[in-house]
Amino acid sequence: MAPVNAMDFLPWAWMLIQDRLQSVFNLYAPYGPAALGGALLFTVLFYVDARRKRGRRMSIAGFFKSIFPARIVWHPSSRLDVRLWVANTLVFTSAYGVFAIGSLLWRNATLTLMTSVFGPHEPSLWPLWTILTIATLLELLAYEFGYWISHYLFHAIPALWEFHKVHHSAEVLTTLTEMRTHPVEIIFFANAIFLCTGTVFGVLTYLFGPGVHPFTLLNANIVLMLFIVTIGHLRHSHMWIAFTGLAGRLFQSPAHHQIHHSDQPRHFNKNLGFALSVWDWLFGTLYVPEKFERITFGVGTEHVRFDTVLRSFALPFSYSANHLVKWAGGLKARLRKSGSAIAPPARASEG
Repeated sequence: MAPVNAMDFLPWAWMLIQDRLQSVFNLYAPYGPAALGGALLFTVLFYVDARRKRGRRMSIAGFFKSIFPARIVWHPSSRLDVRLWVANTLVFTSAYGVFAIGSLLWRNATLTLMTSVFGPHEPSLWPLWTILTIATLLELLAYEFGYWISHYLFHAIPALWEFHKVHHSAEVLTTLTEMRTHPVEIIFFANAIFLCTGTVFGVLTYLFGPGVHPFTLLNANIVLMLFIVTIGHLRHSHMWIAFTGLAGRLFQSPAHHQIHHSDQPRHFNKNLGFALSVWDWLFGTLYVPEKFERITFGVGTEHVRFDTVLRSFALPFSYSANHLVKWAGGLKARLRKSGSAIAPPARASEG
């Protein structure tokens, strides 16, 4: 094998880094200028409204002190958020894609199945605005269901909770807490969302033809993108912005997700949606923040397990394996007990 030429490697590595940075911070990306700019605008509005209600004067220094308090910015949990964000967003994202089955494949598989079962179908000639509206709504519901069911499973199944616990170990919430996530969880969520959205678009393609698509903003579902470029990044923050009443049953506010991260038992396993609350409402996991609640975050003393990137990535495999071993042992015991209960009595020996 020919030796690696450092003069060739360095430009290649720099190009790779530039490409990754551009994909993370481009106009359409979750951390692009539209999303972060929208979040900043809402923090300004939040600050102005809070000061007005308290009759206090406003200042630039007061804004930064209120929105970026030192106790949160320099907290050890925030510093770990930064390292995990770099690892997940800048370093390993491409690798995660290798393990994901894209929505296009699920769409084609669904279209092939429907064609084989029901036969070819001529595209329905409905008004374009009707088709776009249906596609927008169904894609949004499919995305949210994929997110909700994944989130539910990672809370309900102990072996999966060990991976999700990395995210909940955050003791303070910042925008970067979004990617304080274990790779197993990232891959699982992506596949579930691709499966749900791809299946829906397979059905829509069968009904309306291959050109069907939702209303879009910045190349994504307009409702989902409006959420991301307004309050999406404030889900992980200390700012109490709450949707109540019907709005709180339809949409997730930052306060909804702060309650989800609460370490108080009455909040456990609540508000599992991303942008919508409808699946939480339907399945009984909704907790609407009708009034301000003082919340603390984390998973008790267990956060000390996840104090480095390596430990956050490696330890959940060990803890999850322990749950699987216990589950397998319990299943084996139950099967043995069940088998002995229904087995015929042993034949008496002759002689």
